Amino acid sequence: MPAVRGDVALAQFRAEWTGRRILDLVRDYRRLLITWLVGVGKSRNIDDVIETAVRDGRYDLVVVLLPTRRVLNERRWIRIPPPDVRIVNLRPRPSKDCGKARDRRWQFHEAQDLGVLGRVEICGNCPHRDRCFWPQQYGKSLDGAHVIYGTQAHLKRSPAFVGQLKAWAGAERVLVLLDEVGYVMRSCEKTITRKQLELFAATLQRVPLRLQASAHRRWSYLTDLLLVAGTTDLRSSDWRFPVFDQDWAYAVQREGFAIHAKQFRFLGYDFQQFCRSALESRERTADGGVRFALRSQVDAHFVVYSGTADAEFTQFRMGHEFTVPFADYTFDHPDTRWYNIASRLGTKGFFPKNSPQILDFYARLIAQRLKEGRRPILVAKKCFVPLCAAGLNARLGELGADDIRIIVDDWGTVDLSDPAFIPLINFGTIGTNQFENFDCAYCLTGYYVNEPVINEILQDVEATDGHVPIKIVTGGRPRRRTVKVTTNRFAHSDISSLAQKALGQQEIDVVLQAVGRVRPYTRPREIVMFQCAAHPTRAYDVEFSSLGEARKFFGIADRREARAVHSSTAVRAARECGSSQAQVARKLGLSLSTVKRYWI
Repeated sequence: MPAVRGDVALAQFRAEWTGRRILDLVRDYRRLLITWLVGVGKSRNIDDVIETAVRDGRYDLVVVLLPTRRVLNERRWIRIPPPDVRIVNLRPRPSKDCGKARDRRWQFHEAQDLGVLGRVEICGNCPHRDRCFWPQQYGKSLDGAHVIYGTQAHLKRSPAFVGQLKAWAGAERVLVLLDEVGYVMRSCEKTITRKQLELFAATLQRVPLRLQASAHRRWSYLTDLLLVAGTTDLRSSDWRFPVFDQDWAYAVQREGFAIHAKQFRFLGYDFQQFCRSALESRERTADGGVRFALRSQVDAHFVVYSGTADAEFTQFRMGHEFTVPFADYTFDHPDTRWYNIASRLGTKGFFPKNSPQILDFYARLIAQRLKEGRRPILVAKKCFVPLCAAGLNARLGELGADDIRIIVDDWGTVDLSDPAFIPLINFGTIGTNQFENFDCAYCLTGYYVNEPVINEILQDVEATDGHVPIKIVTGGRPRRRTVKVTTNRFAHSDISSLAQKALGQQEIDVVLQAVGRVRPYTRPREIVMFQCAAHPTRAYDVEFSSLGEARKFFGIADRREARAVHSSTAVRAARECGSSQAQVARKLGLSLSTVKRYWI
C-alpha cells in the first residue's frame, strides 16, 4: 500500500501526479474518484487539469462545479483569467444591486420557479438592467465558452444542468470536475403537492395561447392526468411532457401569478424532471400530490475529488461506477496526533447540561496550548456555537486570558495571525484555507444525525412503500454508532450493507471536513474529536471513553480540583505574609475549616 508521509513524500507525490496524468486516466476510464485528503493538493491539481484539458485541446468545454463561492473564487483561472481562453463564472444574482424591494420579490419568484416572469417584470423595470450581467448570463451568451465555473447548487436545482451547459456552449467533448460531493449527499427527492397541481391545471385552462397550441393542450391533458393517476400509473415509463419555450413559460407564469398570487408555483421544470425520475421512486402522497426522485445526470467524462467520500456509497448516490486510482494510498503526517473522546456528552441531548465541565476542560487545554505557542481553531454544532463562545470567553477570562477572544464569524475582518483571536467554526465548514496555519483543531461537541437524515440519502430513490426500516444504536467501548435493519428479511439487502456507509457520510465525514481546515494529513497538528465513531482511514493515537480520561491524559484538573489548587496556593501565600487564619478566611472568602485544611 503506497504511503505518503511527510513533506518530502508529499512533494514527490504532487510532482508525479500532474494534471496531464490525471487526464490520461480519464481518457482510459472515463469516470474517476480522486480520494486525496485535505491538504494533499487537490485544488492545485484541479487547476492543472483544467489548464491541460484546454491547452492540449482534449475537450471543447470544462465544467467545474465547486461546493461554495469562496472555493470557486480561489481557482487559478478565476483569479488570473488567461486572455486567450473564454472563462465563464456563473455568478449569483446581485441581490444588493436589486434593492430591498426587488430582492424580496425575486426571492419569492426564485422559490416558486417563476424565473422567466421575474426577468421580464422585475429585471425589465430595474434601473440597473443595462449594466447588469445576470439576466443574460445563461443561454446563448455561453456559446463558445471553454471553461464554465459554478457552484454545485446548480445541480441541485437542475439535475440535467451539465447537459444544458453543453448545448448552450455548443460543445461536443465535455469534462466535468466536481470538488467534494456534498450535493450528492442531499436528498434528491421532490414533492409536488395536490394544491400546486390543482392551481397549475387551473392556470393552464385560462392561458389564451395561439403559439404552441397543440403542445399546450398536451400539457393541460397530462397535468389533469397527473391529478388522478394512481401510483402504478405514475410508474409508467410513457410519461412525456412537451418541450416548452420562454414565451409559453412567461404566459403561464404571468397568468398563474395574476390569478393565484403567492400560492402559484410554475411546475414545468418539475414535470420534466418527473419524466426522467426513477420509476420506483414515484408515488401518490397522502394529500394527493406526487413524490419522485431524480439523481444528477452527468453524461460526460468526469472527475470527482473527495478525500472523505466512500467510493462504494458515492457510486450508489451518483448511479455511476468509478475508477478509484488512489484507493490503496494512505496520506498522513508522522507528527500529527489524533485524539477522540468517544462519549455521549457531546450529543445534542447531553451537551447543554454538561457544557460547564466540557467547556472548562477545553478552556484549560486552550490556555495550555497558547502558553506553548500553539494556536487552535474550535468546532461545534451550529446550534451550540453561541453557547460555546460565551462559555469559553468567560472561562478564559477566569484563567487570566482576558485578551483572548473567541470569534464565530467575519473572519475576513480580523487578523487571523493575531494570537488573541481563536476562531470557532461549525461542522459543515468546508473549502476554506483561512485556518491552514493553525496548529490544533478541537471539537467542542459531537456531530450526529437521526434516521430520517440517513434515509434521505439511503432510500430517497425508493417510494415509501419500498423503504427498509432502520435504527441507529450506540454501544460498545469505545462507544460506536451503528445502523441496523430492524427486520430480519432485509438483513442481507443492499440497504443493509450501505446503511453504515450512509451514517459515516453524514457524521464522521462532516467532522473530518471541519478539522481538515488545519491540514492534519500534511502538517503536524493536534486534533481532538468528540465523536462516537472510528476514524475511517487510520487509528486514533489515543481514544478516551470519558471526559475524565481525557483530563487525566492532558494533565488538566477539573473545575473543583483547579479551585482547590488555587485556594491552597492563596492560603499558603497569605500565611507566608504573616496573616492569621481568620484574616485569610475573610480575605479569600473561604470558611475557617477550609483555611485550616490548606494551612499546612
